[in-house]
Amino acid sequence: MNEYLNKTKAVEYLGLDDKTFDNYFKSASEFRCIERVRERGRFYFAQEELDKWSKGFKWRTVDLTKEDYALCLDFALAQHFRGYVLSDWGTGRQREFGQKVTNWVKGQLAEVAVKKFFKSEFNVTVELDFEIHKDIVPQDIIGVVENGIKRTPKIDIAIKSSKPKSAYLVLAGNEVNFTNRRSDIYIFCRPDIPDDHLLRITKDKIIEIVQREPLFPTYVNEIPGFENIPCEIAGYCWRVDLEEVTEIPGLKFDNGTRFVKQTGKLLKDRESWEQLLSKL
Repeated sequence: MNEYLNKTKAVEYLGLDDKTFDNYFKSASEFRCIERVRERGRFYFAQEELDKWSKGFKWRTVDLTKEDYALCLDFALAQHFRGYVLSDWGTGRQREFGQKVTNWVKGQLAEVAVKKFFKSEFNVTVELDFEIHKDIVPQDIIGVVENGIKRTPKIDIAIKSSKPKSAYLVLAGNEVNFTNRRSDIYIFCRPDIPDDHLLRITKDKIIEIVQREPLFPTYVNEIPGFENIPCEIAGYCWRVDLEEVTEIPGLKFDNGTRFVKQTGKLLKDRESWEQLLSKL
């Protein structure tokens, strides 16, 4: 007999924080298949369906190592010092160093996670583009390796990333409307990179510098050590299945429309990934 949990117990059962659960449930349609029973104004969630969602989430989540992170950080620093400008959506305000580096690292971590996911779960080897280019290169998977020989992919694939709480894949208009920038497929990832990742990776050096003139010696030791970064491969969609909107829950877009897809409506089960890889 299926057991039903109220929201408080469902949040605890899945190990999510309250905000993430609300985003996934109310905005992302992540739990759209979960049977809900209205009782005294409350929602109840079938434990069997929560188990199904959790199993899929864990299957699609890849652990990224310190070596993976170092590769992505190296790329981010190269982007910064070559003078690449990164602005916030809908504004001309340039992001400061920490924000830019975090954004680039997050994007590259997503690509590495997809590569590792394809290899570990489907034994498919792909090649990513980690070159530094003058112009924007829209496709993130630039090769498929078969029997030791690399070939060009048959379809164009872009890999996008955002925060773990994000309920939508969101693309700017020029990423979809411009033929030289758009892709056939968009894969969406949610790397859980900590805000203090730059401190964690340089912890030993920071301690060494600070302890030369210790003013608050206790606090520098409070910096957490580096741990593997989990990255969920949330799913993918075809370009034709994106929705053009002016806003999503909690955010109205400036300067025109965006192309979006709720994460719960992305293709994400094993059969869907196999179908995608068969076209790659």
